[in-house]
Amino acid sequence: MDTENIGALIHIPQKHKIEQYQLNCMELFDTIDKYWMKKEGLVFYPFDRSKQAYFFGNKENKKPINEYDLMINDSLSKEEYETSVFMAKQAISIGQMKKVVLARNEIISGDYDPISVFKNSVRKYSSSYGYYVNIGPEQWVGASPELLIHYEEGMLSTVALAGTKSLDEKFTSKEKNEQLMVCDFIEEKLDSLDLTDYQKSATVEENFNTIKHLKTSYEVACSPQDALELLKILQPTSAVCGLPRDSSFEFIQDFETMNRGFYSGMTGILKKDSATFFVNLRCMRFHQNTIELFAGAGITEDSDPSAEWEETEKKIASIKQLLDN
Repeated sequence: MDTENIGALIHIPQKHKIEQYQLNCMELFDTIDKYWMKKEGLVFYPFDRSKQAYFFGNKENKKPINEYDLMINDSLSKEEYETSVFMAKQAISIGQMKKVVLARNEIISGDYDPISVFKNSVRKYSSSYGYYVNIGPEQWVGASPELLIHYEEGMLSTVALAGTKSLDEKFTSKEKNEQLMVCDFIEEKLDSLDLTDYQKSATVEENFNTIKHLKTSYEVACSPQDALELLKILQPTSAVCGLPRDSSFEFIQDFETMNRGFYSGMTGILKKDSATFFVNLRCMRFHQNTIELFAGAGITEDSDPSAEWEETEKKIASIKQLLDN
């Protein structure tokens, strides 16, 4: 494997295969409409879609890329995070929003090979979407449990994934209500496109190493254009942003003291006859000799600031394991 020219590696659990994209085929991404069902490759989106996304196609890009939105973050302390949770609860109590997902980071030093970490993610989390993306100055590695959409042969699939507990804990009304909000959000978006004849699964528990989530699956027949429109209105989902989305997004922009970068953005595998997009979760950013790990928690009126910090600790621990050989 020519590791120097690897732009991206994507593990697709349903197909038990890894797709590879070349670094010299990376280009600045334009609008999704220009690529949908027309070009084949991989797109890597940041959380804030007003920022630059990148595309890895199958043709060499002769124009060097010099546009990078490099992040400069400090590790968020427990006190700082719990203060932001308290402020979010105040905003919820006065009706500004119903839920907001607040993220935090942890920065550690070390000389790690991100491709080896990616390989660990595939071994340890074989049912997740493992990803390694190299955008030049920085590399991102993760193992996401959350499918955003899959579209193929006229059928679209998506999931509502939310609520976090350790494997030995029971879900409470707080997590169940949090996940129900995500279901409501998805159903509202399906209804807005007149995609009302969808199939909805029972809600099940989905394990991810030492933690678990609540998951509901959806499937609906639709046209390629409807699938594209749903993709555009789903992300960022309420599972990574909040409800209502606009007010929660504004709260995040105002009160999160870090730049999320590509954390909680999305990665898409585009084909001329299909598309698979997943949310960039359980991830870390490699830059020089530092590794920045990310996690978030859904804040509602029932949230306890200390418990939300502990939830993010569990999520970060689940991906920090990937640094171990």
